[in-house]
Amino acid sequence: LDDTKNWFCSNDVENSWLRYDFKNKKVRPTHYAIKSKPYGRGDRHPQHWGIEGSNSGEDWKVLDTRKDVKSLNDNSVTCAFEIQEKLGNNEFYRFLRIHQTGPNAGGNHRLGLSCLEFFGSII
Repeated sequence: LDDTKNWFCSNDVENSWLRYDFKNKKVRPTHYAIKSKPYGRGDRHPQHWGIEGSNSGEDWKVLDTRKDVKSLNDNSVTCAFEIQEKLGNNEFYRFLRIHQTGPNAGGNHRLGLSCLEFFGSII
């Protein structure tokens, strides 16, 4: 979260996503934090997204959905979110992804962020 020089940005393609593969581990997320890119208001900051979990990398379960989020629309802002789906005690995922479901603050479909961090349990 302290890095202000690097960021991720997808191409301008609808339904862009960024996937995390925990390889031989599985995670049960309870919260996550997103840090916007180091650019001002109206840039490619996320506004509409879902957090999804999978064990196959092909079939995805929606764990959290956000629409019209304005709090990330500024230079290097960090916001934390609670996973909305109540997961079972033994519900863990090998893959987690953020899936952009609408235009960003700049009005296009580039998924841009500086950091995405998940919190919860790992096995």
